[in-house]
Amino acid sequence: MSTIVNDPNTRENGHARTNNSRLKFLDDLSGYKVHHDDVDPRGYTVKLPSGESIGEVEGLLADTQAKLVRYVEVEIDDDIINRHERGLYTDQDRHALIPVGLIHIDKSSRSVTVSGVGYDHFTDYPRSQRDKGYSTGYEIDTNDYLSGFHDYGSSYNRDRYSSDTHRNADRLDDDFYTSDFYATRSSRNTM
Repeated sequence: MSTIVNDPNTRENGHARTNNSRLKFLDDLSGYKVHHDDVDPRGYTVKLPSGESIGEVEGLLADTQAKLVRYVEVEIDDDIINRHERGLYTDQDRHALIPVGLIHIDKSSRSVTVSGVGYDHFTDYPRSQRDKGYSTGYEIDTNDYLSGFHDYGSSYNRDRYSSDTHRNADRLDDDFYTSDFYATRSSRNTM
């Protein structure tokens, strides 16, 4: 599910739903699609390894320069929305980006399983309102949050990216996407 392909005459559709000039929603790019050898999980149920459902894949956020999907966008279920007690999010903050290195797609059950993240982690997982878009700061917040407990956290250079310079940038460099948060199972196995 990590590769995208395009028609050479592709143009971007209308409005931007991300504040990172490098990333675009696949739905917003005419002519782009998930490569025929990969599975397009949009509409699939998102589950935890325990089997609990946490939401549904609503979109795919792609890096058009690298021609790779970097995130699945998940609309979070009400059960998780209602469990959050710290006051960080409103009921409208229903969406989260999950780096592709954390997911396993099961085509037969039309589900995506997120590895290394528990149900309680999702109550405080960085969320956003879809129509406001996603910034580089949001991506950094997500990686910072995950690196606090996830097995892949040591592969992410938190000290380098958790700065105002990167948070306010209009894009992140290639090195940001080299952590295991973005490595698909097949690329992780070939390293």
